[in-house]
Amino acid sequence: MVGLEIRMRRLFEHGKAFVVALDHGLVMGPLKGIEKVVDVVKKIASNGPDALQMTPAMVKLVKENFFSRSSPMLIARLDTANVWRQQYKKYESGYYSAVYSIRDAIEAGADAVVTYLVVGYGEDQVEGVNLDTLAMLRREANDYGIPFIIEPLYVSPDNPDSIKDPELVKYVTRLASEIGADILKVDYTGDKESFKKVIDVAFAPILIRGGPKTKNDEEFLSMLNDAIEAGASGITVGRNLWQAKEPDKMARAISALVHERKKVGEVLKMLE
Repeated sequence: MVGLEIRMRRLFEHGKAFVVALDHGLVMGPLKGIEKVVDVVKKIASNGPDALQMTPAMVKLVKENFFSRSSPMLIARLDTANVWRQQYKKYESGYYSAVYSIRDAIEAGADAVVTYLVVGYGEDQVEGVNLDTLAMLRREANDYGIPFIIEPLYVSPDNPDSIKDPELVKYVTRLASEIGADILKVDYTGDKESFKKVIDVAFAPILIRGGPKTKNDEEFLSMLNDAIEAGASGITVGRNLWQAKEPDKMARAISALVHERKKVGEVLKMLE
């Protein structure tokens, strides 16, 4: 489909895609760093990302950042689950729900959509609802020619940020591939060799998830670099960017690492 090809080529125009996730409010509430979305998006949007990931509702507040030809693309989050709600009330029974349709995303100006595939928590019926919903949304995305991104996670009540065991990551990556994802947003397994095996079982390009806040900037940037060297098609980052001391500098540093392939030591100096 021509529309799908155009949008995919634009996202990967620079070879590797740099995506910023700002949709955490739908699952985690107003985390530190994204309480005032207008301010943080303004700092980040013009400093190198290829796309910003957010809900259609958020777009209404920051639409000016998508007006120019050089603006980042928009990836719309469509769904939510309660697995990350631990800081307010630990879930007793998991739920998954689609909040937005493909049409909602397109009306907001989206160039792609992203959905969760949450495996391993709650009742099995919840996982079934998740799969049914993804199948429906995938068909609708195909009708519109818009890239359909699946974010597959294997989680547990004690590890809501997802389990990064290579075999489990391989399992959910293949499951999401079989559902028909155009792009996969997958956890990095911690080392290049195991992650290469994840890439081998995928049917679609992989963007790694930035995950929880790391101990320091060097650890974070080294993870991104290792993932790309292992064969990832790009990265998606959230907390490690917009919870940074200076998000604009961090965005420029990540862009240099991803798009220019500067070494970790070089980009660390950009943060000074």
